[in-house]
Amino acid sequence: MDKSITELRELCKKPFYHPFQQNMHYLMLYITKPLLKTSITPNQITIFWLILQLIGSLFMVKGTYVFNVIGIILYTIAMLLDYVDGQIARIKKISTYKGIFLEELGIYFGSSVFMFCFSIGVARYYENYIYFILGIISSLAILYSKLAVVNPLSYADSKREQLFQLKDKVSTRSKNKHLAFVVLIFRRSNPFNFLFFGILFNITHVVLIVYTVIYILEFARRMIGQLGMLHRLDKNLPSTKI
Repeated sequence: MDKSITELRELCKKPFYHPFQQNMHYLMLYITKPLLKTSITPNQITIFWLILQLIGSLFMVKGTYVFNVIGIILYTIAMLLDYVDGQIARIKKISTYKGIFLEELGIYFGSSVFMFCFSIGVARYYENYIYFILGIISSLAILYSKLAVVNPLSYADSKREQLFQLKDKVSTRSKNKHLAFVVLIFRRSNPFNFLFFGILFNITHVVLIVYTVIYILEFARRMIGQLGMLHRLDKNLPSTKI
């Protein structure tokens, strides 16, 4: 496949929640383009960055600056490759059931493992077990933010449409441009986020505290938002005691 970058942009078009994400998406096409000439599949790339993410996480356990920098660089490369697998899938029109599962495995399981390993390193470096506890809390908050989500398929067909709309409303993607920029600073899909620069400038304890607070608030937002919307839906049901 010998197409220009402009043509490739058109082939893998998708909605973006912020211009930065769009620019990163277009920039990564320069990595994707030569891979299109190979037999490498999107799932193979996903598995590779999942392993790279895990290796990067293990480097964080040591807690020293050099190991932290190596770990966050490997983790960042994994995040960048997350762009590439999707681009190849869209351009080559490859869609598999396993691909989405692997992607979500990397986003939620990989992120929680990284925070857990990161907290071990911070606790060792500062000789304070409180940071380890923060790591456990942030890891659980990441996992439960995904697990504690209403599953429309668990409900009768008559209720599913409203519940699918509910899932859209609890998205972290803000339509407010200013708020979207603030979210972007901390967001996982931004490889050069606060996590990256915080580790680079060796303020790991601050990074851990900030992300623990963010993950707790995100979990609380999802829970409160969903329960509130479910409560309103229940009020519209006939003869329902709430």
